[in-house]
Amino acid sequence: MAAKGQVTRQANKEKRKEKILTVARNLIAQEGFDALTVNKLAQGAGVTIPTVHNLFGKKNDVVLALFQRLVDKVDDVLAEPELVDPIQASEAFLDNLLALYSSDEAFYRAAFLGGERLGLFEHELNEGVFKKSIRVAERLCERALEHGYLQGRLDSRWLAQQLFGSQRLARQDWVSGYIDLAHYRQQALIGMLITFAADATPALHERICDRVSQLAR
Repeated sequence: MAAKGQVTRQANKEKRKEKILTVARNLIAQEGFDALTVNKLAQGAGVTIPTVHNLFGKKNDVVLALFQRLVDKVDDVLAEPELVDPIQASEAFLDNLLALYSSDEAFYRAAFLGGERLGLFEHELNEGVFKKSIRVAERLCERALEHGYLQGRLDSRWLAQQLFGSQRLARQDWVSGYIDLAHYRQQALIGMLITFAADATPALHERICDRVSQLAR
């Protein structure tokens, strides 16, 4: 009976945690990151303030747990079947990513803003968004080189950083409200393709120039 009671208590604990995270998600999406307080979390979840502290800790710990779920969802998107053609791979990567963001745009905007404030994009974090995104970009470059799309005159690690930089700048503009998701895609894709063009074979270079011209219209 004691074991059964322990299982029940653990299940109730997980339900309370889920409720608190749901309230946090809704507050961020509807009112912005600054609206999130432990008091509002407790009221919205129907628990006490000490309960929030016991289950998570401080406000930043709640945001960290919420942001980790965002990272996990991004990871799932990045694990989609891999393509080798740089143009097709870049477009598929962005389409998958933006499909995720468009599913709850207000939340993802606010969550990325919160992540920046908490330093969750810091370059030195091995499991952070920066390092994971760089690894994805490196795979894109390595596959393109292996299949004869790139000449190999430029270091793939340098190309990968520029690919990520193109996407990151567009994301920051979107998070700040300067552009919408359509312009996010256009801006990031043009930047990624121009990066590939720096080491592209003549055939790929010509295709990239044609695609960039279409995107820039």
